[in-house]
Amino acid sequence: VQSLSAQEYAVEWGELERKRGSLLYLLPSSVDNFYALRWSGGRTFGSYQLSHHQDLKLKETIRIKPIADRSISTFEGARIIGDLPVVFLSDKKEEKNHYYMQRYTANLEKDGEAIHLAEFDLDRKRGKGSFDVKISKNGKFFGVVWSVLGKKDKKQLYGFRIYDNSLNLIQEGEYLLPFEPDLSTIHEHYISDQGDYFLCVTEFSSPEKGGLFKKPSDYKSLHIYHITENEGLQDFELQLNGKRVVALALSSDSSNVFTLTGVYGDKDANGVNGIFYRKANLTTGETIREGFQKFDEDFITENWSEHAVRKFERKKDAGKGEPYLYNYQMRNAVFLEDGSIVGTMEQYYVQMRANPDMRVGQTSSAYYYYYNDIIVYRVNAEGTFDWVKKIRKNQVSVNDGGPYSSYESFLTDGMLHFVFNDDKRNYDSTGMFIDTEELYTANFSRKKNVVGIASIDLKEGNVERNVLFNRAEIKALAVPKLFNVSYKTGEMLLYSISWKKEKIGLVRFQEPNHEDAP
Repeated sequence: VQSLSAQEYAVEWGELERKRGSLLYLLPSSVDNFYALRWSGGRTFGSYQLSHHQDLKLKETIRIKPIADRSISTFEGARIIGDLPVVFLSDKKEEKNHYYMQRYTANLEKDGEAIHLAEFDLDRKRGKGSFDVKISKNGKFFGVVWSVLGKKDKKQLYGFRIYDNSLNLIQEGEYLLPFEPDLSTIHEHYISDQGDYFLCVTEFSSPEKGGLFKKPSDYKSLHIYHITENEGLQDFELQLNGKRVVALALSSDSSNVFTLTGVYGDKDANGVNGIFYRKANLTTGETIREGFQKFDEDFITENWSEHAVRKFERKKDAGKGEPYLYNYQMRNAVFLEDGSIVGTMEQYYVQMRANPDMRVGQTSSAYYYYYNDIIVYRVNAEGTFDWVKKIRKNQVSVNDGGPYSSYESFLTDGMLHFVFNDDKRNYDSTGMFIDTEELYTANFSRKKNVVGIASIDLKEGNVERNVLFNRAEIKALAVPKLFNVSYKTGEMLLYSISWKKEKIGLVRFQEPNHEDAP
């Protein structure tokens, strides 16, 4: 195992080995112990493979046989439940869609037969339904959730079953959304550390007749449904003084306090112009505290091109509005023990460009995937915004979905760290970031690619940034979308590729935490 130092962290790397299929995700289990799910084979013929890794070395691999109740089933995914790998399967039979869990031992031996977890009715008058699995932050509960789209006058159906790691059923339910099929969108299923289930739904007003897409002006409100055994269905409606919620993250604590934070925008514009938070009592439904922070003009227009600034100034002089940040998505929110909140969002968008070829009279299209600046903010325990910061980055790729773009982050004592692909020319010879007005776009080549780490001090909002490692040193290209952070093990798993080979590494950022994750 080789080690490269950067800042205060060392990256430990395994050997560069032959790829055994396309990695789908890494599954941390315990310290120095993880599993990986891969697809091996072509698009039509192939199989899912589950592998066990210890000390960054491959121990064993199995081919997953999707069988439940003696029937060929559909593979739905894999997770770690109670430190051990499980595989989820579904099967449509007897006019129902059934959902199963197949458990495995630490050494990837089958642990009994597949266990039936949930089902919903197959109704021809409804659209297709789907299952998903959600796990509480502390890893003590998991839930099977499902939703079935409505057709015409049929309302959307959703349901859930919450289990603990011993497979005891904690609660369950199935409900119809109280909206017309085209007037709502399910935003998020959430399971608290106490096993409570929440559903976030955006409600829209009647769209224009024949309209295919919902406009910002169609936004009506956000609903958070809390389902309990004693109280039944509780509806908390989030109104933001006429603003629309663009994205949000949520959390609840043992005192029945529910916290939301996210991004808001005006109903007459596509962009976003601020961030918000709200704390509410789940028992009474009362708002305990809330706050709004509007982005100031200098913050929004920072690093805009001269042409974009001049265009905005002309519109402003003509009284035609104010600047907005566009295409930002909420990525994460960390709810700290002292009651403060740290939220992060990233600018992401896709552009289609048509390229006419006059020689043959045809036009080809190319899709450009942009992952740009990260915005980080902190709301203190008293409910005021301490700071809002922007971590600059430019990442773009063509016709590939951006597999090497975006970032992974992890939290240590008083610091939040962001890891992403970058260009070597944005750093000096010692690996320190050069803060210039123009940044080089992230480069994925052998000579110019580096992986940067930007660390923000949560108290003051100060940012330090330097090189964590570079492609030339490890002879592989990092894939941050496939990194995985585990606060239970105190490790961040890293994944990188080089043609038909791969290399897995890890960063140890804290002592293992066998209780709740942050």
